[in-house]
Amino acid sequence: MSDDTPLSHDDPASRPAGRWKSRARRVRNAAAEAARGLATGAESPVADMRVALGHFRPAYLVWGLLASGLAVYLATGVYSVEPGEAAVVRRFGAVVAPRVQPGLHYRLPWPIDRVDVVNVSTVRREQVGIDSKEEDHSHPEPPSKLQALSGDTNVVDIEVIAQYQVRDPADYLLNIGNAPYLTVRDALRGAVTQLVTGLPVDALLTSGRQSLQQSIRDEAQRRLDAYGSGLAIVGIDLQKAFPPQDVADAFSGVNTAREEKARMINEARGYANSLIPEARGEAQQLAAEAQAYRSGVLASATGAAQAFEYLLAEYRSNSVAFGEDVTRYRMFLDTIEKILPRVRVYALDTERGGRFNLKLFGQESSGPILSPAGLR
Repeated sequence: MSDDTPLSHDDPASRPAGRWKSRARRVRNAAAEAARGLATGAESPVADMRVALGHFRPAYLVWGLLASGLAVYLATGVYSVEPGEAAVVRRFGAVVAPRVQPGLHYRLPWPIDRVDVVNVSTVRREQVGIDSKEEDHSHPEPPSKLQALSGDTNVVDIEVIAQYQVRDPADYLLNIGNAPYLTVRDALRGAVTQLVTGLPVDALLTSGRQSLQQSIRDEAQRRLDAYGSGLAIVGIDLQKAFPPQDVADAFSGVNTAREEKARMINEARGYANSLIPEARGEAQQLAAEAQAYRSGVLASATGAAQAFEYLLAEYRSNSVAFGEDVTRYRMFLDTIEKILPRVRVYALDTERGGRFNLKLFGQESSGPILSPAGLR
């Protein structure tokens, strides 16, 4: 049987394995025929390709390939910016787009334009003044201890944590590079050193910490802006402000004394606040009583003066009409009228003689005793 004879249904090649073997034989036969054709000078597959492509001009092929390559090259200028990022486009090194928003964009392919994508949403963290025992060894350059001299020449250990993020991607790429934490750290150190020297140590350790925290943020941001860093500080946390370990006990004693002083002052103020209203109330009461007494005395004196003036006028008129004895006798009666209700009166029989038993009324008498001669 020749190789070109159709396979019957009973031939094993009709099965899957047989079909692959048949195809392999055909390829082998075709290769053998091509080799014989080359040996005898017959046409080859290469010649067939030349004939098939003969109607294409070589110039068209070159231009087609160039157009395809140019299309692929221009397609490399397409780029995307993810949410939370911003891109900076530079053309031959000069910035042509300082802040490209998220989305799909196009720029001229390399080496004309260059695109750098910066994460502007992530809040980064940098700390200065951290203790050596707490250092983050995963940090490329761990922070060192920060000591500052206060305004009253006391040494204070300070720890500050700053949160920052990229505000201007172009300035960040051109002026900072790959180590923004070093710039932030230098700005924080400079701000702390400058501001602490203007405050006494008592203010640093107690009441002045909140204002110092805000001042450090403002001064550090001013320094970053002066550097052209493109960074913005979003938060400052003054973690610690404490004296060195060598003098910590002395400072603790001073703080205890200060707290005791404040406690005593508060107690004294509380006592004063409770005593002053009471004293004011008593003073107002005394003033009211004095005013009432004054009014009473004044009214009594005024009445007495008016009565005396009236009596004087009567005395003078009676003296002219009846003589002075009538007026004197009236004055005597008025006086007796006032005195008698306050004394005990004993009636004595003058007919029995001039002797009397004084034991009868001497010890019981609480007021003056009027003798018969005194009633005359």
